[in-house]
Amino acid sequence: MKLEMKLPCPKSEAIESYEILLAVCRAEDAYLAVGYKQMRDLLERICRAQMQNESLQMTDLSARISFVAAKVGLSVAEQNRLHTFRLTSNAILNRQQEPNREQLLRDAKTLAFFIRKLLEEDIPLELYRLLPRADATYLVAPPARERVQRMRVCFQYADEQYLYVTPLDEVSEKPYLVRYNIPQINEEFAETCKLLWRHAQVNLLDVAVDEAGILTPSFIVLEPDYLLDISSLAECFRDYGHHPANYFLSRLQPIENARPLLLGNIANLFLDEWIYAKSEDIDYRTCMQKAFRRYPIELAACSDLRDKEKERQFFDDCKLHFDHIRETVNDTFHAAGYELDKTDAVLEPSYICEALGLQGRLDYMQRDMSSFIEMKSGKADEYAIRGKVEPKENNKVQMLLYQAVLQYSMGMDHRKVKAYLLYTRYPLLYPSRPSWAMVRRVIDLRNRIVADEYGVQLRNSLEYTAQKLEEINASTLNERGLKGRFWETYLRPSIDNFQSKLKALSPLEKNYFYAVYNFITKELYTSKSGDVDYEGRTGAASLWLSTLAEKCEAGEIIYDLRIKENHAADEHKAGLTFSFFKKEKPGETLLNESAVNDITRDKAIGNDITGNEVFASKTVRSEALETETSLPNFRQGDAIILYERNRDTDNVTNKMVFKGNIDYLTENEIGIRLRATQQNPSVLPAESLYAIEHDTMDTTFRSMYQGLYIYLSARKERRDLLLSQRPPRFDESLDPMISRSEDDFTRIALKAKAAQDYFLLIGPPGTGKTSCALKKMVETFHADKDAQILLLSYTNRAVDEICKSLASIAPAVDFIRVGSELSCDEAYRGHLIENELSSCNRRSEVYERIRNCRIIVGTVAAISGKPELFRLKHFDVAIIDEATQILEPQLLGILCARGEDGKDAIDKFVLIGDHKQLPAVVQQNTEQSAIYDESLLSIGLTNLKDSLFERLYRNCTATVQRILSSSEQSSPLEQSYSSFAAHRSYDMLCRQGRMHPKVALFANRAFYGGRLIPVGLPHQIESSDTICRLAFYPSVPEKAGASAKINYSEARIVADLAARIYEDHQADFDESRTLGIITPYRSQIALIKKEIESLGIPALNRILVDTVERFQGSERDVIIYSFCVNYPYQLKFLSNLTEEEGVLIDRKLNVALTRARKQMFITGVSELLERNPLYKSLLKLIESF
Repeated sequence: MKLEMKLPCPKSEAIESYEILLAVCRAEDAYLAVGYKQMRDLLERICRAQMQNESLQMTDLSARISFVAAKVGLSVAEQNRLHTFRLTSNAILNRQQEPNREQLLRDAKTLAFFIRKLLEEDIPLELYRLLPRADATYLVAPPARERVQRMRVCFQYADEQYLYVTPLDEVSEKPYLVRYNIPQINEEFAETCKLLWRHAQVNLLDVAVDEAGILTPSFIVLEPDYLLDISSLAECFRDYGHHPANYFLSRLQPIENARPLLLGNIANLFLDEWIYAKSEDIDYRTCMQKAFRRYPIELAACSDLRDKEKERQFFDDCKLHFDHIRETVNDTFHAAGYELDKTDAVLEPSYICEALGLQGRLDYMQRDMSSFIEMKSGKADEYAIRGKVEPKENNKVQMLLYQAVLQYSMGMDHRKVKAYLLYTRYPLLYPSRPSWAMVRRVIDLRNRIVADEYGVQLRNSLEYTAQKLEEINASTLNERGLKGRFWETYLRPSIDNFQSKLKALSPLEKNYFYAVYNFITKELYTSKSGDVDYEGRTGAASLWLSTLAEKCEAGEIIYDLRIKENHAADEHKAGLTFSFFKKEKPGETLLNESAVNDITRDKAIGNDITGNEVFASKTVRSEALETETSLPNFRQGDAIILYERNRDTDNVTNKMVFKGNIDYLTENEIGIRLRATQQNPSVLPAESLYAIEHDTMDTTFRSMYQGLYIYLSARKERRDLLLSQRPPRFDESLDPMISRSEDDFTRIALKAKAAQDYFLLIGPPGTGKTSCALKKMVETFHADKDAQILLLSYTNRAVDEICKSLASIAPAVDFIRVGSELSCDEAYRGHLIENELSSCNRRSEVYERIRNCRIIVGTVAAISGKPELFRLKHFDVAIIDEATQILEPQLLGILCARGEDGKDAIDKFVLIGDHKQLPAVVQQNTEQSAIYDESLLSIGLTNLKDSLFERLYRNCTATVQRILSSSEQSSPLEQSYSSFAAHRSYDMLCRQGRMHPKVALFANRAFYGGRLIPVGLPHQIESSDTICRLAFYPSVPEKAGASAKINYSEARIVADLAARIYEDHQADFDESRTLGIITPYRSQIALIKKEIESLGIPALNRILVDTVERFQGSERDVIIYSFCVNYPYQLKFLSNLTEEEGVLIDRKLNVALTRARKQMFITGVSELLERNPLYKSLLKLIESF
């Protein structure tokens, strides 16, 4: 069954858009808000469609409107009408304004005329008659003659005197004029103003507006939705200067696990302990035991501590800092003028300041924000004169930025906030003095960094990136012209080291470095700005840019939470339990008997149903507000941010933020584990309401950048292997054993053992790649008494599966898991490194325990975050499961790591995966991540969204084809040997034990060339004479204008099927094994769950209803798949396409169809699904049964 990559032409985009507007205009008054959401989505889609081939990053709809307006030549009046609609929809979707029909028709007309101009298709008469005759008016708000604290604008152009900008929060017929380069007001932003580009988003702060309406801001903040970390920005201020290239060098360089870093981490632990202490004294030894539990690998691997004398000095220093912190907290806090009260303190509060484009976390803050402390364990600037000690410039900058954040985010007058630097070395509690001119200089540096990031991701050019990275050199960074021994010995070498490593690379290696650097930078920019396909998540900036309705629909917020139990002061497991505070809402029922025509209930699943029987379903009612069908997209272990939300205007940019993880989540309550214990639990008031949203952390990107730097330092032989400049090597002496293998798993384990560089294993669905193949490999490698094994996977859930396989090995094998308690299955928490080392009291004991354990397990992220591990252990093999879900740059740091002896930290690696199942999540689109450089294309690197597994597999199969082609003239025996030799580097599992052959039929034929063979387990050889294995139940689309992400008829069909499956399996129904339901949208999941709840069958309420992404790696006896496609445009979001040998492969459909063991039932709108050739083939196959 070969399916060529050809898609039919969709219905006219204009006609589809007009149909949505027509339905919106006819909506009942109760559903005007839904209409506004549909129109907003429509405008977003249209604007994004016009920008598909652009590399521009725009975080806000306003900037996209301005871009499209310039592209197609909209008049000022036409632009302003669109902006009026944008502002109105913002207010309605954030519940700040009630919609009315007059406004809705006005805005519908604006969109209709915009579509007509853009797509050159006349407005249908049916719609035109509903639109108001008068032109849509728009609101123009001239600037007031006053001082404005902040204003968001979109830059258009500049001359020598003014910047010309358009406001985002109001509508203006003419650009606003902004004075810049004004001495003592904003002259610090001269460099920023040279870097502005058209449509750039800019925040103007402390704006003076004169009589002519001309603006003079004190601050000009470029692309404020791109947040920089305060500590990273402050670290740019070095003894030798503060060039932006310092930021990029620091991001690339791995943090050295040296004595000062360890001392700083342990000093932070001491501060927490002394703040938490109930008495005047705490035990030093107990605190150090906690340090051993928290930093075991770091302490064991620190080379500075190998020397006994240095180790003794280190622990003496720890005791000194411990005593100094005690003195500060117990005595200095109470001294006159300090006004610090540890019993009313907040530890590690976080702040997100969209006004300044910054984010950060403080060590200590008084609850009323009147004072805060940032602690440093290193040296201050020490002067010979009178023993004078002054804070270092980077530390001062950090304090200034926190003061600015408190002013612009929290409304605190910076002159009334007392800021202290605590140097625990002396001790010194130093009061920081504000300097707003210095803050402006720092924000200008921030803007220059953001402009550089924007330029790299926009151009996506190897040459441009090479030019930018050339700025990382000693002559450029040494702006102050330092000379002498200190500069030459301690400062210059780390700068020169980067350039010397980069220049030593071959042209191919350099191009690879620049291409990967571009990819990571583009991905980072996209993850922050949120400029992704509108159907997906919208990045970190969505925390303040997305409307409440959008967050609810995506399940990205849980709000109206009330504290049920407050354990924030618990020393070991600080946490909170929240209950859902229910507000009365009209229209609680989502589905009722009149909403959906009753589906005939006389058909049974299993023995009595046939493939030709389908449900009869007529037009259904589809109006529902998004909040009624929202379902939280949160799971146990998810990183979250928590903040007070008592009003709709409260959000992460104006509230103190606490970070933590979800401990558990039920229908009635949610448990949160806080990262920082709060000495005073009342910092989280019981009477307040709270919200949680997902935390977006930059740690993954930092690991990828550091992995690139490690690639620079890798052995040439390893770089050659990864870039296919040499073939993988094998121990040919094992060939006879491999050819005589008694089963697939033995053959694969022997091939993995024979591989001296790498081995690839393709594991299609149900073939036992983790439970059997990985286990057999571990047993084979572990039989060698000296072998050291590293086991990795992408997700914690997959690592749990690896642990399950290890636990089943007899005799038992010893292993340690690197990770956290919340992300580890309870059954394997005893193997967590902190628990394995809980009895260790000396560094040498930690060292020996880790060295003597032969198997280390963890996620790629966890191991990447512990590079010190490779200074402790050399691994003979790394086996990486889920390898097709791991991006190439995520593995670079691990595969290129070197041990203390300079050799490869990992001798060889095994990659296990299936490139025909779901790939790694990438936010940039395929065109942006594509490779065009010929030298990189020649090594099989076509797109960086593909995994290393895919690239190496493509190269291996290409090698096989070349060998077979060149050996056509050889004898059959020689051809056979050549083929065998070429296949040494990879293999494929073909015997699947999950699906009944009829359930597997379509995926097997369409995606695996019919190579999957059933193992012959009892459920696979059952007769299908009386059981329907695969069936399709047609649904009807929601009427135009309704939410695209729900389908009432499908929800009813699914619930009806679930009830009958339960009836047929009532005796042995297992909610975790019998039935699962897959659907693409959170709203449809919620709708299905509500409908199932109405059945009154408790067991069905506990089954998994989720997206296909969440189902990967799972299986059920019966799977029901609700496509939930109401409009043709949704088809492209429903697929995840790849191609192999001219055959189209839908990875998302493949995963969905291969979750079922015995039966697979599908529901969807057939006339829409048949527009996709794969879905059409699937429906034809089902009809033929």
